[in-house]
Amino acid sequence: MEYLEYFDEKNEEKLGIEERETIHKKNLWHREIAVWVVNEEKKLLLQRRSSKKKQGANKFSITAGHVGINEKEIIAAQRELYEEIGIECEEEELKLIGIYKNEQENNNCFSYTYLVKTNKEIKDMKMQEEEVSELKYISIEELEDRIQKVDEEITFVKKPHIKLALEKIKETL
Repeated sequence: MEYLEYFDEKNEEKLGIEERETIHKKNLWHREIAVWVVNEEKKLLLQRRSSKKKQGANKFSITAGHVGINEKEIIAAQRELYEEIGIECEEEELKLIGIYKNEQENNNCFSYTYLVKTNKEIKDMKMQEEEVSELKYISIEELEDRIQKVDEEITFVKKPHIKLALEKIKETL
């Protein structure tokens, strides 16, 4: 059973701890991380979610996950990168590009969104089978085009903060 902290609507005060399922059922505000991985060719890494996943099965996403109890967000980002795709990085390699308030049915969260650069090729990454079934790099332009066309093969196409994150990424590269 996984427990998470939940917060007020401004992300300022911790209100308590609940089971992950309860957090989502009650739409309590919690913290998640998202990590955009970019290679030397300035292409972004997408990962196809496993068919075993409850949400977004077989769809493309980025490395993401929940922040654990008393866990710093940047540590959660490092942990998720390593668990899901086998990338190890130092805290200073992760650049915080934004904290986005993401209001959705059954998933009110604050998304601490990071960018990490890598020279790793896909063949050098290790996918966690329960989470990921495929990895691929995609150009920012192609991703923007797919978001514009509301490509349902990508889990985050309807999230308004994604366009803001992509703008930040382009500024950074």
